[in-house]
Amino acid sequence: MKRALLGMGVACLVGLAATCNPFAPDQSVVLGVEKLDAPATSPVGSPLTVVLTVTIGMCERFDRLEAMSTGSSATLTAWGVNPTIGNKDIACPTIIKSETHSYQFNPSTRGAFQITVDQGRLPPLTATVQVQ
Repeated sequence: MKRALLGMGVACLVGLAATCNPFAPDQSVVLGVEKLDAPATSPVGSPLTVVLTVTIGMCERFDRLEAMSTGSSATLTAWGVNPTIGNKDIACPTIIKSETHSYQFNPSTRGAFQITVDQGRLPPLTATVQVQ
């Protein structure tokens, strides 16, 4: 019984090490955003939902939206993963598609709320919402 438990423990450690390699290349990429949809106005204290149309190309896949917010502004970045980074033997389809992803803010003050979408090397997208 002890030998079986030890074997299972070793197998779990090996499996964990294989999925969490600190020496593996970072495959994160900033994805392009085709469109930023935000309402023109929003009531103060109500959730403000914005929708991004994200471009996914070749082997990329969407991972997450990262947000940094202050009282009157916010910055969004669409992050993806590209498994070809550090792996040259991966064949990718030549399909480029668009996906929509939403993010919700809770502006707490009245006035203009500026939303900026960071796109890495491309110019940022911006929208201004009047919080009333």
